[in-house]
Amino acid sequence: MRPPSVWSQRLLRKGPFAAETFALFSQWNFEHGVDRNLARGLGGQFRTAGWEKEVRATIRARLTDMDAIRPLIQLSKSGMSFHDWRDCYRLWITLTEQPYGSFVMDWLYGERERGRYQVRAEEVRPFVTASWSRAKKVPLSEYGVVRAARDLLKTATDLGLLTGASTVKTLAHPGLGDSAFVFHLLLIAELEGSASRAIESRYWRAAFMAPSEVHNTLLRLHQYRKVDYQVAGSLIQLSLPYANSLAFAEAVAA
Repeated sequence: MRPPSVWSQRLLRKGPFAAETFALFSQWNFEHGVDRNLARGLGGQFRTAGWEKEVRATIRARLTDMDAIRPLIQLSKSGMSFHDWRDCYRLWITLTEQPYGSFVMDWLYGERERGRYQVRAEEVRPFVTASWSRAKKVPLSEYGVVRAARDLLKTATDLGLLTGASTVKTLAHPGLGDSAFVFHLLLIAELEGSASRAIESRYWRAAFMAPSEVHNTLLRLHQYRKVDYQVAGSLIQLSLPYANSLAFAEAVAA
């Protein structure tokens, strides 16, 4: 299962709306359609009708594949904390939205590995220019490049990878709670096609996790019997605790 991926300057500009999406999903009724759920969950929640319309349109644009996003809805209905759910949502946004996904996995993660501690919008501008060129998009104006760089940093901040209210952002050490880690493991295994390939997957970069950190977390969870992770020299066997991310989300919600 691979969720659909889109290039959207609009989604980047509007931001992830993590808290609003979490609240909406926690009230979701699977017997009703998307638009009815949006109207019921978002109606009257904002100071102006104009802003409500913007929030609704942005979230609606992310709901193009309800089967793929269903695990996130189930998790929000399960009582999972917002912090853990946001981390799972962050993986989803990284997988499905460009240029944010490549910004995190290709640029920001690499900078962090090389020892970067802080980042400013002007330092992201070369990435923005190159990304628009690779995607064969109409080149941005000078202001457009600055705005996109700021939007990338704001989205990463909203999703917990950066901290700071000023123009200088600090790279965070986000970590993952056990439930959020298991969700990542299951979804990444689906994407990679096997449990063994999930351990070394680049998709862990969405949480700033290197393969060594994934390995150590699996060893710890094995001790608590949350996963079955057998290591003997170079031989590794990982048995997943659930068939897929949806099965996990449904079990947590039960």
